[in-house]
Amino acid sequence: METEKMIRELKRVEEIHKHDKVFTGNLNIAEMARDVRERLEELKPYEDTGLTPEQIMELKERDTAKVPEVFDGHWYKCPTCGEYAGGLKGNFCHVCGQRLKWED
Repeated sequence: METEKMIRELKRVEEIHKHDKVFTGNLNIAEMARDVRERLEELKPYEDTGLTPEQIMELKERDTAKVPEVFDGHWYKCPTCGEYAGGLKGNFCHVCGQRLKWED
């Protein structure tokens, strides 16, 4: 079932059970449906990326700036892939794409 359909169905369940006094644990059925619906709504924007949660976390990690090792003021080593590079201090590793943070 697609996410939008599930969200609509959960809203319907919330409405039907909003006055129920039956509890499962500490939540009634309407509260459980609301909690699940809210989580689905939070995740909905990621669904369209086509990426797995693991891939999204990998991209987040790669976009977190890391300080490279600097040698002789000209060469540096990427803290993620370990590759050496020289020349201009770019904002990203030319091999793996890791965002780099240069210390002043």
